[in-house]
Amino acid sequence: MLPKLRNRSWSIVFRISAAYAAITIALLSISGACLYWCLKVSLDENARSTLADKISVLRQILRERPDDEEALEEEVKWESTARHQSVFYGRLQQNDGTLVMQSPGAENLIPDSSKCPPAANENQWLGETREYRPGPDKTMLLASAKMASPPVEKRYSNPDRHFVYTVALDTTPEQRILGDYRNNLLLVLIGGSIASAVAGTHVAKRGIRPIHQISAAAHRITANALADRVGATAWPRELAGLAAEFDGMLQRLEESFKRLSQFSADIAHELRTPINNLMGEAEVALRRVRSSEEYARVIASSLEEYHRLSALIDSLLFLARAENADLLLHRKWFQASEELTQILSYHELQASEQGITLLSFGDAQIYADATLFRRALSNVIANALKHTASGGTVTVRVREKPITNASSPAETGPTASGGVELLIEDTGEGIPPEHLSRIFDRFYRVDTSRARSTVGIGLGLAIVKTIMELHAGSADVKSELGKGTCVSLVFPRPNVTQQIPSRDFQIA
Repeated sequence: MLPKLRNRSWSIVFRISAAYAAITIALLSISGACLYWCLKVSLDENARSTLADKISVLRQILRERPDDEEALEEEVKWESTARHQSVFYGRLQQNDGTLVMQSPGAENLIPDSSKCPPAANENQWLGETREYRPGPDKTMLLASAKMASPPVEKRYSNPDRHFVYTVALDTTPEQRILGDYRNNLLLVLIGGSIASAVAGTHVAKRGIRPIHQISAAAHRITANALADRVGATAWPRELAGLAAEFDGMLQRLEESFKRLSQFSADIAHELRTPINNLMGEAEVALRRVRSSEEYARVIASSLEEYHRLSALIDSLLFLARAENADLLLHRKWFQASEELTQILSYHELQASEQGITLLSFGDAQIYADATLFRRALSNVIANALKHTASGGTVTVRVREKPITNASSPAETGPTASGGVELLIEDTGEGIPPEHLSRIFDRFYRVDTSRARSTVGIGLGLAIVKTIMELHAGSADVKSELGKGTCVSLVFPRPNVTQQIPSRDFQIA
């Protein structure tokens, strides 16, 4: 089966050049048509004025000098032969069609009366005009007019004489001018279109040159050279935003690669230690035959490492599934005090062994996944117990988070919409300020010199942050050396304007 062909995609240079050419053709066509029409109207008006002038002159002769045959013949017969421009031919007939006189050659250039335009009345300046082509290269503009002349003999009993004067103006030069003008306009249109396409291609290539430069800069960036940026160049304003967004993407990718590399190294380190311990104990146990009690101690020691590996794998699986939106949140309303009582009772034994007092205050309704709520709160309490000395106190406070008026989109979120805040305070050793920004990072430990059993695997607070992000909430920490630490967990309250995003999340 043949592969399906992709739709053809035109280049930006071609599109811009074609647009330039199309716009140029349209503008030149409209401009040329307007100029051609103006010239034609001007020539037509000039021709009509000439015809009206000849009709007016003949009317004046017939009215003022009806007995001046010489003047009449001069106007009708010989005027046209003396002209090199605006050549015209006349034919004077009586009202019954009898020919009075006509210009030499008029019989071949003026058609019979049936093909001439209707004669204008005596009070009309000029009537209808009509084009007539006596030959392939000859064009005449015809006009007819009625005329009256008093009788030659000055007797009142004689009636006025009535004539029809037909005049034909040779407009062949004007038609030739229009034809040449039309041809010149066509040449200008073709030449302008070609010049516009060439200029448009040149301009478009120069215009998209920064795009090629961005592509070349992006091509130089690899997984091993993510520190390079394309925004260092002064890009055009239209591409500055693209370059900035691209650099932002590179920054996020670089940070993700660093976190991934660090995460992989941390996983390898965390897995290597218990596996080495297991291998070392097994090798020592197999060097010689041992008693059943010795084998039991080896197995018991191995179980501790197995539990540690199991907890590590569960935590990593939880974080991985949370990042891939593969978990289903089962949100419901519940009383915070009820869940808090169960969590504190679970940690009561450890707290009493360490001589630490657990306290809780306040209550509120929370809309969240109860299982994840218990896990997040339990992780924070367990972390507080690890870093609180004997005689200290770990206090959990539940309070309503008031709704604040967000003045900008950046201020919207759980704080703006209100919710329930849990404050877990301890009187422990505190956290140095330089560590506060990374306290929720994976495998991050404030004091790596502590015993491994005390410090843990460094994923507890990372899981807490992930759980809060799944609930569209927030996790924050404040600490002061020698005075203790306060962790704030805010669970937003759903409302009409802000619905908590639903994510598929299923707990293993």
